[in-house]
Amino acid sequence: MLVEISCDLKSASRYTRMLREEAEALMRLVGREDCELSILLTGDRRIKQLNINYRFLARPTDVLSFAQIEDGETDAFAAAPGEYRPPDAKPLGDVVISLETAARQAHEIGQSTSQRLRTLLVHGFLHLLGYDHERSKSDAAVMFGYQDKLEAALEEAVKTTHTAPGQA
Repeated sequence: MLVEISCDLKSASRYTRMLREEAEALMRLVGREDCELSILLTGDRRIKQLNINYRFLARPTDVLSFAQIEDGETDAFAAAPGEYRPPDAKPLGDVVISLETAARQAHEIGQSTSQRLRTLLVHGFLHLLGYDHERSKSDAAVMFGYQDKLEAALEEAVKTTHTAPGQA
């Protein structure tokens, strides 16, 4: 499993370790240890441009997902020349999160920015797995129900990881 995280905001760097750990735990929870995932923490300006380019919506958003594996696609598993990829790693895709939007949303709902980033990570990750909440209400119910379960399991997994032996 490989998780690549980059950020283009100085204020975002303090969240990279947490997001990497949570992304790795999330991939274990859903049995995707054979995949690689890229995460970009950015600001409203950049995510707005991506939203314009790919969704034709001229506004910032909280999270965007770009799947790299399409049905029937096999070339996605090949590494580019000079690129290291662990044996059998499959590129799952990219999750782009606006830290500025996440922080605003967290403040509005009385949540920590870290918790909001976790929610957006899980949400974006589910989109990479093919879940969609925009097709129908029933699809949305399935996706958000699974998202809630994964967030709770992820929170528990992270607590367990951060609890030293003998401390419960």
